[in-house]
Amino acid sequence: MANKVSVCCLFPANVYIGHNFFTLTKFMQSVREMSQNVDSCEELLAVTVQRRSSRLAETGKELSNRCHDSEGREYDTLSSSSSVNHDTHWIENSSMDKQSVALKPGLHRQISVQVSQEGISAAVNREGRISGLWGLLPEEIVEMILRLCQPSQLGMLQSTCTYFSHSKLIDKIAKHKLKSVPRAKGLKPMKKDGESNLALLHFVNCQSAAAAQATAVACGGHHTSALLIEQRSALMPEARHALFTFGRDFHGQLGTTEFCDRRSPTAVSLGYRTCQDHEDLEEETMPAVVANGTHYSTCISRRGELFAWGLGTYGELGLGRWSVLEVPSPRQCPLSQIRVVSVACGARHTLAIGESGSLWSCGKNSSGQLGSGNHLDNHRLQLVHNLQGSRIVSAACGALHSVALASDGSLFTWGDGSCGQLGHSQLQGASGLNADQVHVALLLPQKIARLDPSLLLPDSRITAVSAGKYHTMVLTVSGSILAFGSNESGCLGLGDCLVRWKPTKVNLVLEGEEGVCLRAVQIACGAGHTVALISRQGCLEVRTTGNNSWGQLGQGDRLAQTRFTPTAPMPRVTAVQSGDEHSAAVCEGGELYLWGRGDSGQLGFLDGGAKWCPAALKGYLVVHPDKTLRRSKRSQPYVRPTPFPEIKRQCVQHFSAHMM
Repeated sequence: MANKVSVCCLFPANVYIGHNFFTLTKFMQSVREMSQNVDSCEELLAVTVQRRSSRLAETGKELSNRCHDSEGREYDTLSSSSSVNHDTHWIENSSMDKQSVALKPGLHRQISVQVSQEGISAAVNREGRISGLWGLLPEEIVEMILRLCQPSQLGMLQSTCTYFSHSKLIDKIAKHKLKSVPRAKGLKPMKKDGESNLALLHFVNCQSAAAAQATAVACGGHHTSALLIEQRSALMPEARHALFTFGRDFHGQLGTTEFCDRRSPTAVSLGYRTCQDHEDLEEETMPAVVANGTHYSTCISRRGELFAWGLGTYGELGLGRWSVLEVPSPRQCPLSQIRVVSVACGARHTLAIGESGSLWSCGKNSSGQLGSGNHLDNHRLQLVHNLQGSRIVSAACGALHSVALASDGSLFTWGDGSCGQLGHSQLQGASGLNADQVHVALLLPQKIARLDPSLLLPDSRITAVSAGKYHTMVLTVSGSILAFGSNESGCLGLGDCLVRWKPTKVNLVLEGEEGVCLRAVQIACGAGHTVALISRQGCLEVRTTGNNSWGQLGQGDRLAQTRFTPTAPMPRVTAVQSGDEHSAAVCEGGELYLWGRGDSGQLGFLDGGAKWCPAALKGYLVVHPDKTLRRSKRSQPYVRPTPFPEIKRQCVQHFSAHMM
């Protein structure tokens, strides 16, 4: 006699997918959203499951003979783990005779279907991989479940469950997800190298994740800034991230007000502001994005306010002409009614991107790197008028040149071009006339013609930029690297040390890697070296090239490289950053690895020495971008009573009265 068993026997409350749990509640909510009538939606689900119940009776005996282990236990129906795991739910034979398994709390009704006792079990094939009863569920329900899974979870299912490894369902879902990503238009898997749509989707997601995670770490000339959480409190729900700095503080670039070098992370506050809802309370200004120049630092708050501190000799801090030369603590830049979303810092100049895509510049302008059409320094952020017709989404600063990427893929460069770092091949002739007397520079932003998106295939368009001291690297949608500029010590990764005046594609394939799928996820330029995050057959690894005088390549020696070569291994790297002579990488769990020059404490280690291989910063974790960039998951700011609230209120009233 068939027993009456709820549908959650077929789809348990928590399905173990790799190391993540997919809750039944979320699944049922997604099903209910398909219909305004909850009852009819549940009835539809029950009917579709019941249609497959007849297949259970036919295969029940065969499954029952194969799904028991030595202790007589049965595998949970949809477990996708490749080995027995204590987190996986077990269903005892004795408990299934007359028991109806209830749905999770919050789901008010129990959908029941008639199935045979023999069918409530999972099967493990002869290869040791679990097949489960996925095939007995309606395909539309399976697709709905898969669409709510992350690419890593889909990969775990594909590699551990025979139902998916023998079907093309996951590849179909991955292809559908790719179509929903605008910048992935025209992107196709390298099937000759064995790449699937799922692997391609993973690469696209990794590019986005790397760009977001990299905003939490910044490496300067001899100092480092990072948004960190103390490891001892990381698991607490009320844990808050803070801005930490370490390294050289000769010009106040650490923001501690003490002008004293720090060899370990030191917390820096951006200040407090009065709460909008409570005038008697103040909330801490929460940092969201960090960026460092050679001798100064910047930070963007959650509200889009730009703060700067450190050396401001040429106005690179954007605080105004009458600001002191050295600012030892964060001060807000006077950029009224402009919400800043991104900032880039060079040796002596700064570029900031507004929420609407406008580009602003300040600082030294000896080579026209501000894009203002002249050589006058700016002590306050000024709009780059020549780019008003383009929506800028990314920018990078070299020592004396600037790079900006528009939303349509157009790439603009300006400033010093004497080493080919602007990517305009026509400047090569001007430089060759008299290299000692002629200074090659562009005072206004100019589009690189050979990278015009209208002339390129969709997957060849530019999606990310980075600038070193005298070289520039750009990333395409398909994961190719284009390099141009100075190639001293092989920082372009082209296998030689020759200057490149036009964008040149970098060959990432090393000896013995023929037929291996390689795509660049992220690129970060130092003064004379370059760090790249590479997807190799779907697995991410860090590769470096160029100058290695201080071990900034992280390969365990001081030998320079002219090709992108793997560093010492690190666990699950998600983003990379680079300073003048030191480098950093963020891992999936938030661990921060640093290597290279460390004599000023810029690596965060008390010994103050150089590191030839990546070493983890103990006691701290880099904050996940969800906590800084996503409103729904942001960490809450610290709130304190307003000091002397009555006096402040009277001052505001007095000031307002005199202004009227």
